[in-house]
Amino acid sequence: MPSPDAVRAAQIDALLPLAPRDYLILFALVDGPRHGHGLLKRIEADAGGVPFDPANLYRSLRKLDRDGLVVETATRASERGGPPKRSYRLTPLGKAVLGAEAARLATLADAARARKLVPSR
Repeated sequence: MPSPDAVRAAQIDALLPLAPRDYLILFALVDGPRHGHGLLKRIEADAGGVPFDPANLYRSLRKLDRDGLVVETATRASERGGPPKRSYRLTPLGKAVLGAEAARLATLADAARARKLVPSR
């Protein structure tokens, strides 16, 4: 029987590589829960202002939730009395997958630097 660590590593490996939009969503949640609009603004800032389609955000959030990487947190009413906002947070698995993907991307960036595709730090 495999160890719990081996099972966890296999679970993480099965979810890699992440789609770029999924990486950006998880990355936007690393500092804490965010609601949809806050997620969009954080993603756009992290991606250098590249717009992110809200329909893709919610589709991706549903998938990330099914995969156990994010969970919807308690909703709260908006300040203007509108409907409650759905907020999302990373799960421990989501944080582990995000870390593994960041390490994978760092290796690729190092290879690009070694081949002089991007400047050295």
